[in-house]
Amino acid sequence: MKKSLSLIIWVLIICSSNIFGQITISPTNIFIEENTKFGTYLVLNGSNEAQEVSVDFIFAYTQTDEEGTRSIADNDSVKQMEHSADSWVRAFPRNFTLEPGQRQVVRLRVAPPNNLEDGTYWARIKTRSTAQTPPVELQSNTAVSARVGITIEQITGLYFKKGNVTTGIDILNTSASLTEDGFVEARAKLLRTGNSPFLGSITMNVKDSNNNIVKSSFRSTTIYFDGTHSQEVDIQGLQAGTYTVDLIFESQRSDVSSQDIVKMEPVTTSTEFTIR
Repeated sequence: MKKSLSLIIWVLIICSSNIFGQITISPTNIFIEENTKFGTYLVLNGSNEAQEVSVDFIFAYTQTDEEGTRSIADNDSVKQMEHSADSWVRAFPRNFTLEPGQRQVVRLRVAPPNNLEDGTYWARIKTRSTAQTPPVELQSNTAVSARVGITIEQITGLYFKKGNVTTGIDILNTSASLTEDGFVEARAKLLRTGNSPFLGSITMNVKDSNNNIVKSSFRSTTIYFDGTHSQEVDIQGLQAGTYTVDLIFESQRSDVSSQDIVKMEPVTTSTEFTIR
């Protein structure tokens, strides 16, 4: 008896390193302006096997619940109609084979509708790679074999900017609470303003009564729509007393060029907590 197993591994890339040592993609976020309508990215085969590669586009974004837990949303037809670029992006080539060590430049062409309103539209580039060699057949003492093939799908970002693009963060309320494992968690319920996602960073500073920063954490993130941001920092070792938590939203990221990010003035929100 034989069984055929196919493993599909989804990888949401947040950096240019290749987790599986197979296919490397660079850059992991592509920004295309309306006056060019073209972009490129590089696909490199770092494995010792030939890889069959295909390129497709989907619409997806991250969202948060009331507790700030992040998840991927890809089934909102209304948001897709309003914000998606997936139906008017084309890749050249769309299917190709890479020998070990070989690289391929994929060219992207954007053909937006003529009546497109100002704003930033996006899609996810799905680059799928599969080893061209036949899968290894695994034998067992029970005469059962499995044919295993691994397909890796790497998901990267594409953003198309049209006209006057703006973004912003309005904070509705902020709170801080202590966790049982020695952290303080800050939550900020926010509105994302403007016509573009917020691509930036959020710094969380814990200050003592003398306004000295005693703990800090940093996170790069993208905020597509209204939601709740949650962030933690380890406060073990701090003495009893009342502390201030600052959350600072800034439109800058180390993995994205400052020329590509839609700028906004930094936004800071503060709250307090007490260690007894």
